[in-house]
Amino acid sequence: MKSKEKLQAAAAKLFMEKGYENTTVQEIASLVGVTERTFFRQFRDKSDVLFDTSNELGQGVAAFITNNIDAEKKPLKLAVEGFVSISEFFDDSRERVLARNQIIQSNPDLQERELLKGQVLIVSVTNSLSAKYDSDLSELAARFAVEIFHMAFINWIKSAEKNFAEQLLTIYELYENSFCCVD
Repeated sequence: MKSKEKLQAAAAKLFMEKGYENTTVQEIASLVGVTERTFFRQFRDKSDVLFDTSNELGQGVAAFITNNIDAEKKPLKLAVEGFVSISEFFDDSRERVLARNQIIQSNPDLQERELLKGQVLIVSVTNSLSAKYDSDLSELAARFAVEIFHMAFINWIKSAEKNFAEQLLTIYELYENSFCCVD
């Protein structure tokens, strides 16, 4: 495990035990056996430990869209398939993802940052769709896809009956059957 991953694991452990507000960078670094300086080489601040600052999720979805773009396919379907393509990460890291979510939900500043991360995700998806589709249609599809992602995430947190991909496709199907082609 790399030092960055060790710091993330230590931070999550301490945040769960002591709370986000009551945990210091020094405590996180000490638990891993590194200095605060090493911590700050990896992260800008304590909250960065919880967030995908390099937007790997968005890059993964965008790469799928770019590699599978098809004018015959509706952009929303393609974007949802992009999220399905990265869904294994959530299933493989379920406990860590659930702990992270619990930490974020306990702190208003972290909730705000999570919302901002959603906006970055929308931009990533919009940009990849814009290579083939109209810019307004691309943005609309990206916004719907990210909302489908969020709803699927909430359902996935509540129940382990379905994996994340199944949750995504269930919410997409609900959208399609309820709004898409209704007269």
